[in-house]
Amino acid sequence: MDDPGGSQSSYEVPKDFLGRKLPYLRTIYFRFGTRIVGGTGRASDNCHHNVLRLQIHKTFLGLVIQALISLLPLVLIPRIQAKFPEWFLPERIVLKVEKDNWKEEFELEKTAYEKLKCLQGDVIPRCYGQIEYDEKRALILSDVGGACLATPDGAVLDENDLRLLLDKAITSLTDRHVSHDDTKLNNFHLVTENGKDRIMVVDLEMVDMDLSEDGYAFAARSKVSWLIQQYRQHLDTMKYDGVILPKRPLQA
Repeated sequence: MDDPGGSQSSYEVPKDFLGRKLPYLRTIYFRFGTRIVGGTGRASDNCHHNVLRLQIHKTFLGLVIQALISLLPLVLIPRIQAKFPEWFLPERIVLKVEKDNWKEEFELEKTAYEKLKCLQGDVIPRCYGQIEYDEKRALILSDVGGACLATPDGAVLDENDLRLLLDKAITSLTDRHVSHDDTKLNNFHLVTENGKDRIMVVDLEMVDMDLSEDGYAFAARSKVSWLIQQYRQHLDTMKYDGVILPKRPLQA
């Protein structure tokens, strides 16, 4: 049973868990700053039990606070949002819990989000802060939505169009001295917003931040090429399996 005053264990799974196609649905509560946040959702997949995709529960108090703040001068609202992010969470979030024996990777991801703050919400998820959940550290991130490139819904662009988007996203990171080092289709999402396509990069646990300028430039080129190679193989596999979707024009 959930305890609004604490956190529910994230690893108490049903006996039939391994036979399920989707991770089981759960409701959890956790403290974030000045409030207790409740959310319902499931792990992103059966391989990443520590990454929970949640829909936040709306509360009467939360709605009242947001209504009152909306009456303040516009110049003050960003300051309040920055100081009390717990009251301005989006409807859907990702709670990424630190994995066992991954302390260094967790710290690296926090550093990467701070270093790439100007790209949050555009190229990478927005990071709202760190909490304690199930006696572990966890980051509260925005859910980027869209479709992972490793799924049929995410593989709907021509190779050349995808290359343009990948190059823009990855170069945005390397220009700020961060090179994504877990370069696989799962970590890149095709997102369409306001009629425009873009690639959003997730999972910053494994990044390089100590390369030379030439090293960053080479990393950007090589990682785009490697992802395109994976994309070709992915398209061939989906075509063979009969699950490939028709290609559509790039929305730029």
